[in-house]
Amino acid sequence: MNGPVDVGIAAAGAALLGAAVAWRTTARRGARSAMAHALVSPSPSARMAALRMVAAEGVAPFSHLLRQRSAVETDPEVRRLLAEVIAQSQWEPSADEILVELRLWAHRELEAEATAETARAAEPPAAGRASRLGSVSWWERAPAAEHPEVVLVTGAGGPAGVAVIRWLRAAGHRVVAVDADAGAVGLRLADGAAVVQRAEEEGYAASLAAAARAAGATVLVPTVAEELLALAAARPELDAVGLRSWLPEPDAVLDCIDKWRFAKVAQASKVASPATNLGSADGVEGPWVVKPRFGRGSRDVVVADDATALAYALERVPDPIVQTRLTGREFTADALVGRDGFVAGVVPRWRLETRGGISTRGETFADPGLVVDVAELLAALRLEGPANVQGFIGADGVPRFTEVNPRFSGGLPLSLAAGADLPGEYVKAVGGTAIDPARLAYRSGVVMMRFFEDVFEG
Repeated sequence: MNGPVDVGIAAAGAALLGAAVAWRTTARRGARSAMAHALVSPSPSARMAALRMVAAEGVAPFSHLLRQRSAVETDPEVRRLLAEVIAQSQWEPSADEILVELRLWAHRELEAEATAETARAAEPPAAGRASRLGSVSWWERAPAAEHPEVVLVTGAGGPAGVAVIRWLRAAGHRVVAVDADAGAVGLRLADGAAVVQRAEEEGYAASLAAAARAAGATVLVPTVAEELLALAAARPELDAVGLRSWLPEPDAVLDCIDKWRFAKVAQASKVASPATNLGSADGVEGPWVVKPRFGRGSRDVVVADDATALAYALERVPDPIVQTRLTGREFTADALVGRDGFVAGVVPRWRLETRGGISTRGETFADPGLVVDVAELLAALRLEGPANVQGFIGADGVPRFTEVNPRFSGGLPLSLAAGADLPGEYVKAVGGTAIDPARLAYRSGVVMMRFFEDVFEG
């Protein structure tokens, strides 16, 4: 990479998003001339989105334009995507000499980039190169809050909770962390802390309200999806102690945490998703991935390549759903949806490495077409507030969505480090202030490499 590229999809406003929607819809109708114009657009974002459409439609009809683009393209993000789209077109007939020439160019381009990346990784740390963001920790870059609040953050033991706690404290809010586990690390990172009942326990609402009252908390930020239904039921108790909240509708939450319900919503929407069935592989082509209907991260997720492995997975996985296993590049996108359903910001990032379902290495990227699909999926779910959208982009360039978590994500630090103040805008929205899309702009090409950190007490 040649350094972070300012993208600011959110800052570009409705014009960029509207343009992406307009020509993506046109492309779906087969209007190749519109894509040809987009390929030579002065906007790098528009050119990248056009390339995604070319990947879906087929490279051959655009070989002349793509050859011209390969000769003049200077934007590193667009140039890399151009090479990837061409390299992934091996299934197309190769009688076209220009297409053969383009494929050779693409492989040379990608090999050169891989070589350069390997060389950079092998270089010893040096002053000015130790971090793209400098020596300041990512959470210390949080913009100062205009109106500091006393914020109660749930799920203090999870990576999302820790990220929100650190970010909001650095912004100037007083943060009170709560968790059902007294050993949760986030309890040690906040200004105040309390241990509460589990969401499924009878005393949950009372324990949460007591913690809020004792701390004088004014804003609730939940970071555990499974708590959202209990929080909705507890709203009268929370309102009584002055704890303001902004929660999605229970049906929208169920459509996310129930993977079978999510599959049906996704299949009924305009976006692509894998074939899915409940309890069996009927109508689902292999190879397969078998998941619990209700589950978190990668727990009890089993892949199956043949009928024997499938039978084993169906016996092992509780209440299983079966999906066609997707291939390609895995992505996730952090989003924030306003009360009116407007998607105020989306930060896509590649999941370059994961452990236990949590991203440990990732990189932000730009794709206006993907942003449009994310917005369509969130609209179909009728979701509002924070969301984490996951899926794969295959060789055809089409994003296929596998799940949506109605909360801040474990990989949130990457979106924050890239410049999108998602928790800060959420806190403002809880207080009734409109979300500012400009504060959700981000830079593409920001890379996160996660490592362990220790907290001691006693």
